[in-house]
Amino acid sequence: MTVRDIEKYRRRNPARTLENLGDYRFFTVIPCYNENASFGQTVESLKKAALCAEEKVAVVAVINYPEGADERESLELLRRINENEFEWESLFAIYAPGLTGGVGEARKIGMDSCLQSCAPEHLCDTVICSMDGDTLVSADYFKEIAGFFNCHREGGVVCGLRHQSAGNDENEAAIRRYEAYLDRYVNQLKRCGSPYAFHTVGSAFAVRGEAYMKCGGMKVRKAGEDFYFLQELAKTSGVGVIEKVLVFPSSRISERTPFGTGQAVKDIISGKALSEVSDAAFDRLEKVLQRLSFETLDTDTPLLPESPFFETERFFKVWPGIRRNTQPQKLQAAFHIWFDGLKTLRFLHWCDSGN
Repeated sequence: MTVRDIEKYRRRNPARTLENLGDYRFFTVIPCYNENASFGQTVESLKKAALCAEEKVAVVAVINYPEGADERESLELLRRINENEFEWESLFAIYAPGLTGGVGEARKIGMDSCLQSCAPEHLCDTVICSMDGDTLVSADYFKEIAGFFNCHREGGVVCGLRHQSAGNDENEAAIRRYEAYLDRYVNQLKRCGSPYAFHTVGSAFAVRGEAYMKCGGMKVRKAGEDFYFLQELAKTSGVGVIEKVLVFPSSRISERTPFGTGQAVKDIISGKALSEVSDAAFDRLEKVLQRLSFETLDTDTPLLPESPFFETERFFKVWPGIRRNTQPQKLQAAFHIWFDGLKTLRFLHWCDSGN
C-alpha cells in the first residue's frame, strides 16, 4: 500500500488514538462485554505468552456493551484496568458504550486504534491478533504467530484451536460435537482444493497491519464478522494456517449472537441437528475445482460440471469481463475471488437441496 492508500483508509475509518502505543508493533485486540469473571484468566495466559515473545506486545481491551444494555459490569472492568489491577503495563482499554454493530464493531474499533498509532512505514511489520475476553492462549502463542509471519508471505493466519472443557458431561459432549463439525468442514474444503479451507473464528486469527487495511478492515456485523473479514483477507493478501493448537476459546452457552459457537452448543443440547454438508456435495465441489484449468478459464464459457448453479449466480454473465481484465496467469486466482467462501457454502447447500 502507498502512503496515499493508508491516508485514504484512515480518513474513511477515523480511529481513537491511544497514548503510549507508538513503540509497539505487535497487538492483541479483545472485545469485552460482560467478561469480568473470565478476563483475569485471559490476561494471565497472555502475560505468560508475552514472556516468550520476541516482540513487545500490547493488549487492547475494547470494553463495550450494546445499546440499551446495563453498563455496570463494563464500567467495573474499565476501572480494574485503569487502576492496574492486572499488573501489566502493556494492557490498555478503550471504552465503547452503546454499540449497534455487535462484536464486529468492537473488533474494528480496537484494530483501527492500534494501527492509528503506527507510522505508515511500519505497517508491513505490524501484527494484530484477534482474541475474545473468555479465551486462553498457549505459552508459545505470540512466538508461533511471529514465526509464521517471518517465514510466510500471507497477510493473515488462522491458529489451531480447541475449546476449553465444559462444566458438565452434556456440555462437553456438545462442544466436542461442534468442534468435529467445524473440523470436518475445513478438512473437506482442503481435500477439494478450496483456498478457503480454514476456520473462521474471531478469537483465533492474526493479520498484518498493511493487509488489514488492504482488505478494508474489520467488518461491522453482529455476528459472522470473522467469516467475512477472513474471506476478504484471503482474496487480497492470503490466509495461512498454523495447525498447532494455540487458542482455547470458551465452550459456554451464549445467546449474545444469532449464530456461532454458543448458540450451536445450545442447539445441540436441545436436540437440534447440525446442518451437515453431505460427502456427495463435497465430491461435486471437488469435481468443479479439479476440472478448472487455464485453458477452460480462458474462454467466455468455461467448462463447469455444475453449470445450473453458476448460471443462477450469473457467473457466465460476469466472467467475460473478468477474463478481459485479468492476465492469463491470474485467471485461476480471479475465479476463486469470485467463487469465494460464501459462494462455496451456497454451492454445497445447493447440491444438498436436491439439484
